[in-house]
Amino acid sequence: MALKPQGPSSSFKAYLSWIARHGYWGVAVLLIAFLFFPTNYVMERPGPTMNVLGNAVLNYGTKKVDLGGKAIEVGNSSFSPSGALDIVTVNVVGSPSSTLPVFMAIANYFDPSSRVLPKEVVFPIGSSLSQDEKSQQGLMSGAKEAAKQAASSFLKSKGLSAKQIEGAKINSGPIGGPSAGMVFALGLIEKATGENLTGGKNVAGTGTLSDSGQVGAIGGISSKMIAARRDGASFFLAPEANCAQVLSSPVPSGLRVIPVSSLLGALSALKDISSGRLSLLPYCKA
Repeated sequence: MALKPQGPSSSFKAYLSWIARHGYWGVAVLLIAFLFFPTNYVMERPGPTMNVLGNAVLNYGTKKVDLGGKAIEVGNSSFSPSGALDIVTVNVVGSPSSTLPVFMAIANYFDPSSRVLPKEVVFPIGSSLSQDEKSQQGLMSGAKEAAKQAASSFLKSKGLSAKQIEGAKINSGPIGGPSAGMVFALGLIEKATGENLTGGKNVAGTGTLSDSGQVGAIGGISSKMIAARRDGASFFLAPEANCAQVLSSPVPSGLRVIPVSSLLGALSALKDISSGRLSLLPYCKA
């Protein structure tokens, strides 16, 4: 007598049926957990700007934070400049010990105003957040001293007194890093001479500065261009060494990027801007 093959037991059938009906919940839970899993990435996005010719106010676009006093104080000068000369910054979301979750990394990867980067690109390997903040403030102190030195040298080369520069105070608040050096020097020169360098125009800029007045490359140029235009700048002084990044980034509409390699070059560009000789301004070349 042949035996009839036996099918799955009723209990096993019930188990398969339950899986079919409810298994997607398990997949959903795993997917949600994955989206919150930490990555090795942090995010860079446009930070606040500050007009060094006016009060020390951080402009975030949608809000402003008053730090108190002037951004740059030079002697007892009563000079009231027109226009603006903004330093620009980058905000970093994340730290050496706290990186972006998967969902934030994916969402901001497609955001043109943000850059998702490996944390090692932003923070030195093995550093902590407190160590990085201390390092950034040290670089800012160096940028201020270099700006004073370069501004003093320029004034002396023109036969002018640089005594006011020696006791000048620069209020950068929580901003760190070396990239405001060039703009600080321009602000010091304008306040010390009483000459309206911008001609009433809104200008932003970035660039490290050596004691001898050479302008060096910076990071986050694309985010800084966005911050500059967001807060009203029509002209953006950028290190010539960053031209490759400028050309590969979407430049905000209405913003003219002007490459400079020295403090003298930046002053020359401001002179052309203030007098309306825009055709003489340099531009980044491929």
